[in-house]
Amino acid sequence: MLKRTKTAVALAAGAMALGVLGAAPVAATTTTGHAPSMKTWDDWRHEQRGVVIAKPGVLIREQPTTASRQKGFIPRGEIVWIDCKVEGQDVFGNSLWYKIKSHNGFVAARWVKNVDHIPFC
Repeated sequence: MLKRTKTAVALAAGAMALGVLGAAPVAATTTTGHAPSMKTWDDWRHEQRGVVIAKPGVLIREQPTTASRQKGFIPRGEIVWIDCKVEGQDVFGNSLWYKIKSHNGFVAARWVKNVDHIPFC
């Protein structure tokens, strides 16, 4: 019981510290002296990430189907940069495939956990 209390206190203190630090205003300006505008969803659109969750890893395919040519392999735990998602061959109940930046190929979404929102192509 004491361990749980210490953990709860440590988490609360950390959250409060992050809240105080996170509330600090940012005084950034551009070279023209104007404050930069906020980024929109489209500005972040090309920076989506995913993490490979398949035990051995995932194969990179030329097209969103397991019948297409293999272009590479990404081991478990690796971060992949995802351009967008498409409909493709169903892989264990998931017909989504991610178009990835590396190898200009596709990986089955069944084996990659998206960290960010992934738009359709």
